[in-house]
Amino acid sequence: MNMAAVVMAAGASRRMGGQPKCLLLREGEPLVARTVRLLREAGLGPLAVALGHHAPQVRAALAASPALARLQGWRIALNPDPNAGTGASLRAGLAALHDAPGPVLVALADQPLLEGADLAWLLAQWPACAAGQHLLVPTHEGQPGHPLIIDAALRRQVQAMPASQGVRQWRCHHPDQVRAVPVNHPRFHTDVDNPARFGELAREHGMVLRWPE
Repeated sequence: MNMAAVVMAAGASRRMGGQPKCLLLREGEPLVARTVRLLREAGLGPLAVALGHHAPQVRAALAASPALARLQGWRIALNPDPNAGTGASLRAGLAALHDAPGPVLVALADQPLLEGADLAWLLAQWPACAAGQHLLVPTHEGQPGHPLIIDAALRRQVQAMPASQGVRQWRCHHPDQVRAVPVNHPRFHTDVDNPARFGELAREHGMVLRWPE
């Protein structure tokens, strides 16, 4: 499937004390680099990594990744005003994908449980969307997760939205145009928003995340 992707890595990580959570290491690999690697290995591309807060550190970590050095088809998209919210960062990523105007998968940079098989499963759900369904979202216990997929029509709407708006606001106003696909696991919904997540991941999944030196 020929589909572009945006990785959202522009956040300030305030609940982490200002340390960029996307640089947490899983088995020695920064989460943001791992996300890019999994997406490219799943055949997604071109791919844009949306940066904002902590852009120099994240860019350096991506450049230093041995796995990404072997992969092509990804690029950096800088949000000049990351305080405007996730919608602005997504628009920066979409603008960087001007040469791939079709549907786009939108992933977070801090989903440590996500695996390649999850991406393959999600991509397989996309062709089954009905006419008039512009957004595909995995849900767990009624809660929406990531990655999500937007079609070309919704992509154009998002790019025309005001700075403070994005897919979340659109979804709330157009629930009949969303295909929600239930899953029975937390991999699409587990991110690392605060330090308490470290203990939860270790207890529930045996996963240890570490800050880089």
